[in-house]
Amino acid sequence: MKTPYEVLEVEEDAGDEAIKKAYLRKVREFPPEQNAEAFRRIRAAYEHIETDKKRREYRLFHREKPEISVLLRQALKPGRPGRPDAGTLIGALTDGLAEHLSGTGTDS
Repeated sequence: MKTPYEVLEVEEDAGDEAIKKAYLRKVREFPPEQNAEAFRRIRAAYEHIETDKKRREYRLFHREKPEISVLLRQALKPGRPGRPDAGTLIGALTDGLAEHLSGTGTDS
């Protein structure tokens, strides 16, 4: 299966403008009226990586695939009191995820 970058034929470090240009070029090459399936693939690829935020999410969940057990160990480190409520757990997971991505977290 091709990545969104491969579908749009752009480098993984491409910015918003380059991705948009590639998307428009592909849509001209495969107009929806003539090739609906190719257009759906192109549109889906663009929607996955059209903004910086979406590209970060794509890299995280489709490329790096951190294990939830690692994230939970990082999020629920000793010193965090009691059983956290949902908001606290979400915050802790976010912090653990940030540590994982930055390489500063530990797996022990």
